[in-house]
Amino acid sequence: MGYLVTFYFIALDFFTGLLKAFATDAFSSRTMRQGLFHKVSLLCVLALGYLMDYAQNYVDLGVAVPVGAAACVYIVLMETGSILENLCETNPELMPDKLCEVFGVSMEKKGGESGHE
Repeated sequence: MGYLVTFYFIALDFFTGLLKAFATDAFSSRTMRQGLFHKVSLLCVLALGYLMDYAQNYVDLGVAVPVGAAACVYIVLMETGSILENLCETNPELMPDKLCEVFGVSMEKKGGESGHE
């Protein structure tokens, strides 16, 4: 089930990235192609983690480490940051100023407002 949840995070990041690209008039087929390559590589990491976990049942690898779970945790955390970054860029009013700053969205990108008057 963890793999399916991780896949949903990857898909949501892809969707919010497209949303950001269209909202900011920054859509580029080259950027989208690179993004797809990155997403496919994440799916390969998930497959590797699953195979490593499966292999531990049949082959003595010397250690019994939940490789798949570790990969899922890392990917979910990474995709969560990227999703929040995309949402900050798409709709800056949705996120508090401090959270947008964490993801590098400047106050100028928030409609030219400084946030303080």
